[in-house]
Amino acid sequence: MKLSLIYLIFLMFLGISPSMSQEDSFLRDFLIRWEQSRNYFIEVANAMPEEIYFQTPYPEGMNFAEQMMHVGAIIDWHAFSKFGGSNSGIRWEDFQPEGKSKKQLIQLVSHEFERAAILIGEFDPEKLDETVSYASFIRTKRQFLLLLADHVSHHRAQMIVLLRLQNIEPPNYINYQ
Repeated sequence: MKLSLIYLIFLMFLGISPSMSQEDSFLRDFLIRWEQSRNYFIEVANAMPEEIYFQTPYPEGMNFAEQMMHVGAIIDWHAFSKFGGSNSGIRWEDFQPEGKSKKQLIQLVSHEFERAAILIGEFDPEKLDETVSYASFIRTKRQFLLLLADHVSHHRAQMIVLLRLQNIEPPNYINYQ
């Protein structure tokens, strides 16, 4: 008990609140889940043969490579502009799949997952309840993280459908929970 009081006084002396020295459970859990999501996304991307990456099975849909680049671009935009509250510096042309190899596409999306993880890991948990507008919606920054994760899942599921249309069994999701 005495030691805890001394520690608390020491932190106050340094200008550090006890809550700042504690890890935020939502952000911690989100980052663990984010890494698992990235790993699964990469496995799904690896499952598709490169020669099929640019085939579009139906005219109004995105091909496999376009799905990947869409995810990468939206990770950048959602994480930095909406969640992080700063200009992402996104260059939409960097996320065009034409002229990129399977390896380059995977590296680009993986890099976006990693950049977002760093941003989220350094985020001040006290700001999770701040709101941001998006179209006609107002959402908290916590909700933007959840929307970001949902968006990745949504497009990864479309990639899995594209795998199945090629009679390719996707990686087992249970390994990435």
